[in-house]
Amino acid sequence: MMADLLAMLVRLATGVSIGRVDSWTGKPCVFFANHGSNLDALVIWSALPGEIRRETSPVAAMDYWTKNWLRRWISGEIFHAILLQRKGRPDDRSHPLQAVYDMLETGRSIIIFPEGTRSPDGSLNPFKPGIFHLKEKFPELVMIPVSLQNLNRILPKGQRLPLPLIGRITVHPPLSHVEGEGREDFLKRARNTVASGLQKTLCDE
Repeated sequence: MMADLLAMLVRLATGVSIGRVDSWTGKPCVFFANHGSNLDALVIWSALPGEIRRETSPVAAMDYWTKNWLRRWISGEIFHAILLQRKGRPDDRSHPLQAVYDMLETGRSIIIFPEGTRSPDGSLNPFKPGIFHLKEKFPELVMIPVSLQNLNRILPKGQRLPLPLIGRITVHPPLSHVEGEGREDFLKRARNTVASGLQKTLCDE
């Protein structure tokens, strides 16, 4: 109940919602997107249809989402986030993505940002290889690209309260499987798909 209320409030505040996700079958999938704001994970999670949202966990930065009790409560009790250290390995010296692997193996979907860190000006940085490792470890995983527009302006870096602007979200068809595709080619293709949604918005305005 509280999760649905929070999702509704975020949709109202940002104007971002998704009517349906045709490629979602109920099996675990990865929603991956550009990253320009601390709102990104919360907005994608809130915009998803309820039946998908309840089965999806964002991957988020541990240092940001554990900074105070409210962030800890939202990340832990509301959207069951997977909190990762930005640098180095976890304290138990396990693989940096082990918590993500564990969550996918339970049957939940995830939201991830392959750039690894926010882009303050909204430009799309190169994708880091973590998303490729997910594809290699879980070959049947559905990879769904998402393009976020305007969120870096709604909550710019250093801003505490969101500005009254409208965001946009584009959910692309899943990435197709390319036999023998190497890491660099996969990362380039994934990034280009996300970038295509950003370019379309610029052309439409």
